[in-house]
Amino acid sequence: MEALTIDVGTGTQDILLYDSEKNLKNCVKLILPSPTRIVASKIRKATEAGMDIFLSGYTMGGGPCTFAARKHLEAGRRILSLPKPALTFNDDLEKVKEMGVEIVDRVVDGVDEINGIDGIDTENFFNIEMRDVMLSELRAFLNSLNLELPEKIFVAVQDHGFSPKMSNRKFRFKVFEKTAKKGDIYSFFYSEKEVPDYFNRMTSVVESIKDFSKEKGFNFEIFVIDTVFAALIGAMIDAKDFPAFIVNFGNSHTIGAVLGREGEIYSLFEHHTSILRKRGREWISDFFKRFLDGEVDNEDVFNDGGHGAYIKEVVQPKDLVSIGPNTDLSPYRIAELYDTMIAGNLGMVRAFETKNSR
Repeated sequence: MEALTIDVGTGTQDILLYDSEKNLKNCVKLILPSPTRIVASKIRKATEAGMDIFLSGYTMGGGPCTFAARKHLEAGRRILSLPKPALTFNDDLEKVKEMGVEIVDRVVDGVDEINGIDGIDTENFFNIEMRDVMLSELRAFLNSLNLELPEKIFVAVQDHGFSPKMSNRKFRFKVFEKTAKKGDIYSFFYSEKEVPDYFNRMTSVVESIKDFSKEKGFNFEIFVIDTVFAALIGAMIDAKDFPAFIVNFGNSHTIGAVLGREGEIYSLFEHHTSILRKRGREWISDFFKRFLDGEVDNEDVFNDGGHGAYIKEVVQPKDLVSIGPNTDLSPYRIAELYDTMIAGNLGMVRAFETKNSR
């Protein structure tokens, strides 16, 4: 089985060209700046050059690019955007407009024919395409090495879900809880036809890949998953026994779950890493103990600035494993994987193989 696996984070995009016929250490691996950081750098260059910006493309991950967009507007420059890329900044387009972004409905032939906007100096506009998956660039790089894109593409992104009228923290965890109640951890790995429509970032990933496929004559099989679950599944590879309590200390989110050998979810929580860091390791250790004892509920985590907690059944784990870029916060052992940077990629491969074997 061959697959292009892409784990899109806030800091990096971790890429593994997986081939089951090869030694894993011989598979092509790339650790590159994340798409949101690449877009942010383009916005900053436009700001420094005194140019206005037109945003096309798709809804993608925010963070750095949102911060750069705000700085661009504060510098007195303009941002025009189609609706889909504008949703990167906020699920409510009225709030995006309040930022100062001018929403336009279409581009006919480049920025010189933007509908509904007057007074545009087209020579002073910088066009930026927003997308989470940089297939054109990856294809060009692989072709330079005499390599081809495989038929399967697995992508992990963090998707809070489309919730313009509800806290995205609350909405995201409601979806997690609903899925955990009726399925297992592999239920969060979606084929392109299974992606819930409220996951607008995952939907945009699928859309962008399909648009690329039509243009270039490919026919990809596309699968997507949230980054937090890709990491947890990847760390399951290192668990010595089950049930196992696995915690992923990501740059943005920290998620923990007590998982069974077949991926059963006994309990689950998601918090923000920055808040946990402020609390300190002693607090974190106590929080984990209370969670494992069934003494933490959804409101406890939400009111502390996190997303939530769900406890289906209190079971004592037989192994305690941590993973992620912030494991200095962990009271548990760190997963001994070949390369922690591709834990999510390996998690996607495991998720595909597990679901495909059922």
